[in-house]
Amino acid sequence: MNFIQLAYFRKVMECGSVTQAARQLCITQPAVSKQLRLLEDELGCRLFDRSGGRLVPTPAGEFLRERAGALLAGFENLQAEMSSFRHRISGRLCIGCGPYTSGNVVPDLLTELIRRHPGIEPSVREKDSFLADLKNGSLDIMFGIQGYDGEELLYVPMYRNRLVLICSVLSPLAKAPEITPELLAKEPFLAHSYDSIRSTVFRNMPYLQKNRFYVESRYTTTLIAYVQRNLGFSIIPDYYLGSLPPGVAAPAFETGCSVETGFLTNPDRMFSPPLQAMIGLVREKYGCHMENDREKS
Repeated sequence: MNFIQLAYFRKVMECGSVTQAARQLCITQPAVSKQLRLLEDELGCRLFDRSGGRLVPTPAGEFLRERAGALLAGFENLQAEMSSFRHRISGRLCIGCGPYTSGNVVPDLLTELIRRHPGIEPSVREKDSFLADLKNGSLDIMFGIQGYDGEELLYVPMYRNRLVLICSVLSPLAKAPEITPELLAKEPFLAHSYDSIRSTVFRNMPYLQKNRFYVESRYTTTLIAYVQRNLGFSIIPDYYLGSLPPGVAAPAFETGCSVETGFLTNPDRMFSPPLQAMIGLVREKYGCHMENDREKS
């Protein structure tokens, strides 16, 4: 028994005629008849009876049709699967990220990346900066950089987030009909020490630098903890609004500030297939584009 015999058998089943099956298969009628005969001889049973000029499957023929369908489907998919195997993307992908992107952006990207390309082996590290690692090639891509002024690396923006004011529900700010710079100047300010956020806030609201109670923290969750205890107000990215704990309010106030999140790569190094796959996924998800099409293949 072979797949040619099963394919001819299936076509005769569909057509109810050896002549019609041979025509659709673009072969001669004797060739189809011979393969059917060999198949019946090997199986030791008749697969068709003649009825009114048509071939009608016997119970054995019906049984074989069920089994042959699954076998032929697997065989026909084999070429596509082998092509996918030959061109599959695999290998290491070293990712660096900041505190927020490591917990919110990168997990979703990796879940989809591995689903599409299970041969990719990701490695994720979290710290403030990986510029040296990108330059020396020990890191493929870094997420979370909010702007880059250098020329050695390629920065690609992904999205922007507003900076919003938060305070305790017990703070005068939560009860004020309108929050003004004069009112803010009277309250303790808890500043973000992450440079992109801090510089943006102080550039747009320089009066906050003179507040009487000044706390700096690298982590937004720390600032939220101070705010929850009514030790001051803070200005944080709006993606934290959905996870604020009880006792923390976000009153209506337009800071006029926003921060940009993106990724960095080294354009002077060859982009590996795993890195190209990740960049393609980021483009698809965030609609960002690499300047001057500098992605390397």
